[in-house]
Amino acid sequence: MIDKDKTAFIFLVIFIIALTFVHNTLYLGILGTFFLVFSFKTAKKAFFAILFFNLGVSIGYVIESLILKREFLDYLLLLNLRVFDMTFAVLFISSRINLLKALSFSKSLQFLLSATLSQIDVFKKTYDDFILALKSRTVKKLGERRAKEFISNMFFYFYKKSIHNSKERTLALKSRGFFD
Repeated sequence: MIDKDKTAFIFLVIFIIALTFVHNTLYLGILGTFFLVFSFKTAKKAFFAILFFNLGVSIGYVIESLILKREFLDYLLLLNLRVFDMTFAVLFISSRINLLKALSFSKSLQFLLSATLSQIDVFKKTYDDFILALKSRTVKKLGERRAKEFISNMFFYFYKKSIHNSKERTLALKSRGFFD
């Protein structure tokens, strides 16, 4: 019996590898347009998921290309279309399969995924708690300075928490022989 989760996951891996060999912006653009029409909601998620990272990489590449007096538009378009297509595929497939079941061929990958998902859940709950605490303690809308202060405090909390958690998880993995 063929497991749909494993099959979809294998298809996703093959699709992503295949996309790395496509160097034609027209094909990547057609695929991106198809994805946009196929599932606008997922395409929107993919766009916003990659927006800031791709913007930073693109600006850096443009600056370097201008300094070195190189053409950059074709490569920049290729890079951004490829990342969008890959991100869309990952979001679309992963929302429709059980990743733990798809990774059942490797106990290590299942464990890493479980640890990652539990970390995401804890951080999401903590974020929601921060927002609820802010709403319950403010009567009127925060000023720009106070909002930036709140966001930076929340950022540093999550930063410190993630460093602490990563050290704890590394020790837990070492004690279970994960790195041997």
